[in-house]
Amino acid sequence: MTRKDRDEYYFLTEKLDEISWAIKGGCNDIDCDKYLYKYLLKKKYRPVLEHNFSCMEHLKRDRAAVMRLLSQKKFRKYRYLACPVCKKLLDKLDDRNKIVNFTRPSPTHEKYHEWKGVWAHGSCVSKVKTPEGWKKMFRE
Repeated sequence: MTRKDRDEYYFLTEKLDEISWAIKGGCNDIDCDKYLYKYLLKKKYRPVLEHNFSCMEHLKRDRAAVMRLLSQKKFRKYRYLACPVCKKLLDKLDDRNKIVNFTRPSPTHEKYHEWKGVWAHGSCVSKVKTPEGWKKMFRE
């Protein structure tokens, strides 16, 4: 049962990422005002217009629906963690929370590097301690 829940969680988070990308201006919806007239699409002209509000209501409604689904009790163990610095609850889907990256050369393969990531609050990112032998990587 947990495998099915985990797969569903990852599918919903991918859908949420796609919707968030569309809200930020990467909308590829055919009904968006970005593409002014449908007959222009038939002629293969794609006028570059402003991402407008014609599809924004639909995207916001979809985002709210996906967030309601991800708020179910069965997804809590995948979505919420404890911050390693302040030990408060951390939501992985919140934009203010970040992943702190650590790398080191692989002990078994000379050409490869190992990666390790730790979730932390935006205010706690600078306070995360680097494990011994690892190097901290900053990515905004």
